[in-house]
Amino acid sequence: MSAFNSTAKRTAVAAAAAAAVFLPAAAASAQEPEIPAEGWEYSEAWDFVRDEYTAESQAQTDEALAEHFGDWTFDNSLETVRLQNYFLDGENETPVQRKFRADYYVDQTGEGFEVALYVPGGITDGIQDLTSGDPVDGHYLLHCSVGDECGETELEDGTVVGWTTDGTSIEAAAFHPDGSVATVWWGSFEDDKLDVTVEQITDLAADLDTEPVWHALNADA
Repeated sequence: MSAFNSTAKRTAVAAAAAAAVFLPAAAASAQEPEIPAEGWEYSEAWDFVRDEYTAESQAQTDEALAEHFGDWTFDNSLETVRLQNYFLDGENETPVQRKFRADYYVDQTGEGFEVALYVPGGITDGIQDLTSGDPVDGHYLLHCSVGDECGETELEDGTVVGWTTDGTSIEAAAFHPDGSVATVWWGSFEDDKLDVTVEQITDLAADLDTEPVWHALNADA
C-alpha cells in the first residue's frame, strides 16, 4: 500500500489508551458509556433516528463541504440519521457498529457520496487486505481488493487516514485517537472519471467533526 501526503487540520480530542477507549473531554459526563470492543447490541435509539445530535452533525458536515468544495452545491438524498451496521456471521446477523450517516448528490457533476461518523465499538482500524482471497471482515470499514489502489498515513494529531479506489469510486476513513471514525464514499454512477481526487476525499474525511456522535452516545448513557 502506498502512502499519500496530507496536512493535519484538526487536533486530537483524546488519547487512546492501550487497553481501553475513553470519551473525549468535550463529551465526558458523570456516567460514561462502556465501549464494547466486539460491537454493540441492537438499540432502538440508533435505528433510523433523527434528533438534535444528527441535526448538529448535518450542519457541521454541510459547513465542511462548503469549505472543501465551495464551487459546488449538494442535495441530500438522506439527511443525517442514526444507523447501525449489521455484520453477517454465519446465520447470525448482529448490529456491531453505530454511526451517523448522510447521503448527497453533487448538482454540478452528477456524482454521489456518503458521509458516516462512527462511535467506537465493533471497528477494526485500518484497511483489510483482500488481495489474497480472504473473506470480507465486516469489522473493517475499508477493504482493498485486487485492482484497487490503497494507502494510509498518520497525521500529526495521531489520526490515521486510509483510502481505497478502483477508479470509479473513492473510500476514505479517518481513524481518530479517541476511537471515533469519519468515512466518506464518493462515486460515479456512470463509471466515468471522477471529478474529485483521493487527496480531496481524504482531506474531507479528516476534517469531518465526530463530536456529535459522542454527544449522542453520552446522552444515551
